[in-house]
Amino acid sequence: MRIDPCRFAAPIAAGLWRPERATADTSLREGVEIVKRNAALFLLITIAFSFCLAGAEETGNTPPSHHMTLREAVQLALKHNHDIRIAGYRVEEKRQTKEVAKSSYFPSIRNDSSFVHVTDTQLVQINAGSLGLADGTAIPPVNRILNQGGRSLTTSGTQITQPLTTLLKIRQANDVAQAEVRASREKAQLTGNDVALAVHQVYYKILIAQAHRTAADARIKASEGLQSERVEQVKFGSSLEQDLIDSRAQFLQAKQELLATDLQLSDLKLKLNDLIGLPLTTALDLDPAVAEFQPTCLREECVRAATASHPEILAARAEVEKAQAAARLAKTDMWVPDVEAFARYSYQNNVPFLAHNFGTFGIHFGFDVFDSGRKKASLREREAQLSQAKENLAKLTDEVELAVETSYNKLDRTQQMLKVSEEVVALRSESNRVMQQKLLQGAALNSQAANATAQQYDAKALLLQSQLDFLQANDELLNAIGRTPE
Repeated sequence: MRIDPCRFAAPIAAGLWRPERATADTSLREGVEIVKRNAALFLLITIAFSFCLAGAEETGNTPPSHHMTLREAVQLALKHNHDIRIAGYRVEEKRQTKEVAKSSYFPSIRNDSSFVHVTDTQLVQINAGSLGLADGTAIPPVNRILNQGGRSLTTSGTQITQPLTTLLKIRQANDVAQAEVRASREKAQLTGNDVALAVHQVYYKILIAQAHRTAADARIKASEGLQSERVEQVKFGSSLEQDLIDSRAQFLQAKQELLATDLQLSDLKLKLNDLIGLPLTTALDLDPAVAEFQPTCLREECVRAATASHPEILAARAEVEKAQAAARLAKTDMWVPDVEAFARYSYQNNVPFLAHNFGTFGIHFGFDVFDSGRKKASLREREAQLSQAKENLAKLTDEVELAVETSYNKLDRTQQMLKVSEEVVALRSESNRVMQQKLLQGAALNSQAANATAQQYDAKALLLQSQLDFLQANDELLNAIGRTPE
């Protein structure tokens, strides 16, 4: 039963401040007693309110724990993890880059306008009669000075341009952009796989640490019981002082292990919150039930599946395609001139010898006659990048095969360790059962029974660790193949 001091604070306060009429013959002693009583009640109210505030603060500072399964943790990470979101934005960036390259296929419309003011213009003088005579009258009759346009000039033109031979270069540029999109998507998939695997690993470590903490608590209780017995034995001379010191050291070692486990648990929960995108202070209640799995594939099938569909290999293949397209673009740029068809509508004001509105149609041809070896050097650069991409693909293929082989070997070893751990738990459970029976019969000490219980908890913790190591080995195998651990 829990006593709530806040419940009794209000009635006490009311009783403290309730006015009372004193009779005329109230003695001094009664007044002193009233003052003492009021002081005691005031002290009691202060203590009650202190407990009330402390309890409210403790309740407010303890957030409710968030129950979570492994699948829910993975789904949260795939939605809210920073690395995954950054990879998604990078895919969108490359997709928009592809759209920019694609737009070069189509004609472009551009307007160029300008306003110019000149300080002076060229004058044209026509002398009298320089154009001949008409019925004896000189043309012009007097000298004429003509001004060529005005000093403030305005020009505006809108031009539509369609690339022709440049379409060959644009195609190669689009192939480069498309390869970058595929590479970014595979890298985003690889990031998701890695984050899901990291969530699995941290989740398993938390469950293992919690099991070790339970075992450490059992060892502390066993050490406390052993120390109490050693104190009595030393008192009656049936044990040496050295045994008491040894029991004290065992107790401190168990306490130290418990503190280290608590620190590890705190760090792991912070890391898990960061991985799944929750606030770091979120209290997590992890579900210890982890789904079992069926064998993924045979060793040779796993290797073939990894080399065929691993995101890292697919991204490397996309990089090879990108380098090949870039090399083709460099070759095309060396020999193909830039030919464009254009049409322009222009307007002018105060520009001499031009109509106010006129059109222009034509073909534009451009070719670099001499570029100091720039295009040849660019081609060699692209070819070197292509060789590098091919070598990187071969390297990643070997690394993925190595990762699959290593993960498969680890899966076999952890399966054998799991069988050994199951046998150890069976033996420790039987030993604990026998020791508890001896304790009931008076043939064993409390410390011995507590030690047998602690050893059983240790064996169960090791069994849980073996089970989760086996599951983690399967997750690592899935990641090595290129699949997302769920």
